[in-house]
Amino acid sequence: MSKPLQLPVCTSCSRPIMPNDECVKYYCPNCGYVLIWRCESCREFARPYKCVGCAFEGP
Repeated sequence: MSKPLQLPVCTSCSRPIMPNDECVKYYCPNCGYVLIWRCESCREFARPYKCVGCAFEGP
């Protein structure tokens, strides 16, 4: 039996990111350790996000 698929979630809105969604992922520009996921909507509206590792906040 296989494991269920675990989708990444947007760091800003916590919405699951589907495989075909237009999104970006990158490591935190401050600490470089935490992977930040951003959905298309949050990127478009420049919604803030917060790194769970170092509390860096970005647009």
